[in-house]
Amino acid sequence: MLFNTPSYIAFFCLTFLLFAATNSRRALVIRNLILLCASYFFYAKLQIWYPILLVYITLINYGCGWWISAQQAKGHKGKPAVTTAVLLSIALLVFFKYAHFYEKSIWLPVGLSFFTFQALTYSIDIYRKKIISDKNILNVALFIAFFPTLLSGPIERARNLLPQLRSKTNINWDLVIAGSQLFVWGLFKKIVIAERLAEYVNAIYINPESHSGSTLAIAAIFYSFQIYCDFSGYADMAIGSGKILGFDLMQNFNLPYCVNTIKEFWRRWHISLTSWFTEYVYFSLGGNRVSKFRWLLNISAVFLLSGLWHGATWSFVLWGAIHAALYLGEYYWGPKKPNWLYHIFIFIMITFAWVFFRIENSLTAWHIITHIVTDLFTPVYWGSSSFSTLMCFPLLLILITCEYMMYKGINLKRGKGIAYALLLVIIALLGISSSQFIYFQF
Repeated sequence: MLFNTPSYIAFFCLTFLLFAATNSRRALVIRNLILLCASYFFYAKLQIWYPILLVYITLINYGCGWWISAQQAKGHKGKPAVTTAVLLSIALLVFFKYAHFYEKSIWLPVGLSFFTFQALTYSIDIYRKKIISDKNILNVALFIAFFPTLLSGPIERARNLLPQLRSKTNINWDLVIAGSQLFVWGLFKKIVIAERLAEYVNAIYINPESHSGSTLAIAAIFYSFQIYCDFSGYADMAIGSGKILGFDLMQNFNLPYCVNTIKEFWRRWHISLTSWFTEYVYFSLGGNRVSKFRWLLNISAVFLLSGLWHGATWSFVLWGAIHAALYLGEYYWGPKKPNWLYHIFIFIMITFAWVFFRIENSLTAWHIITHIVTDLFTPVYWGSSSFSTLMCFPLLLILITCEYMMYKGINLKRGKGIAYALLLVIIALLGISSSQFIYFQF
């Protein structure tokens, strides 16, 4: 049951009605129980045994959270308890995430990487005394399994979402409208733009050796927008679903291609994961309060771990290494006042790195890069349907225009309803059904 399916719309409407009927302070436990049951049902629809993983992660982090608090009450830091939480949580993730590279019958359960990291914020933040342990396991279980964030984030922090789950959330019709609009925008990005770009990208990358450098260049640029529209579209639908229910989920993308530096890109791309690594890995390693050499190692470690988080292949490691090199190169030799030329350079470098992200075989990825450089000015292959491929350009123009307006803070006070109605018409006419989101594989 995916966000871009009628079954999810039916599921969400029923959940909303039950939520609204029990959304009072006296019925708070019932409301959260309904949301928890809905979340477990949502996950079980993918695989009937998936909720077992949620139970395991919940019991580990709830138990260790209680253990940490008990140790701190006695004057200890609670390090053995938080270490246990991290090791037992990560062990499950490592098994499923990397075992299938050796045993092909083992597959990564959808969402495991996301809700494992989300659960760890509960244990680690108790250890760091940013929150106190919750005596009600129902609240912790719902925080970990909350269905809008379950499959691909945003990776919420316990200190943000848990207080909202503990309190009555009023049905605010302004939020319902805003959440619905955000959901529609995310749906448009996913099934109209991302899926149409994917048709061309998949057709080219299935056999890249047989295509010209100019064709490979267009496929690379299309993939940059495909992965953005696919993942940010999912995030918009997730945040929109939460907003309709009255929950404020953290922003996961903030116009990441409207940047002038690679540093700024990483502040705007997959914000919940980037900030997770910054807060729970980079700062734990000492951050920038260390020697210059140690700082270089810390930055490199975060980017390489980010690559490995996506998968244990050399392509992902190289993707992380490329961004580490770009980040550090910009720190030492980048322009003090970046201009539009540097902005174009940054986009080209990000696109270059996405090739290694998309192509599992790093040698094939390198072939694509070299072929683009040496064979750029050649005839372009427009795919099996040139009309469908050319349709991508006006769709990207709509995307860029709307995103630029958001970037500049331009708000359409009049005609917003008409604009979203038009989006729904475009979705109905040009939408392409899909049973997968790119980040489900991570």
